[in-house]
Amino acid sequence: MKTTTTNTGTVPIFDIYTAAFLYMKGLSPAFVKRGTRVVFDFPGEDRTLDLVNDFNSNPRIYLIDYVSALRTMRARMLAHR
Repeated sequence: MKTTTTNTGTVPIFDIYTAAFLYMKGLSPAFVKRGTRVVFDFPGEDRTLDLVNDFNSNPRIYLIDYVSALRTMRARMLAHR
């Protein structure tokens, strides 16, 4: 997934699965409503981009932790709609 750093120093993530992985690894997003969608804005740090690359390389993770993070992100996303 292509990500870009914006002028505000954030990395917008449009994919809930990537966002859940970043959240599981300790990064907290800001939830920004854009139209009818919610975008996950993560800090514009090198660590964020490294973790996105790590996610895209199919890492081994603890499934229960990931599913828990995914459920948390989905609930928070729906609360911001």
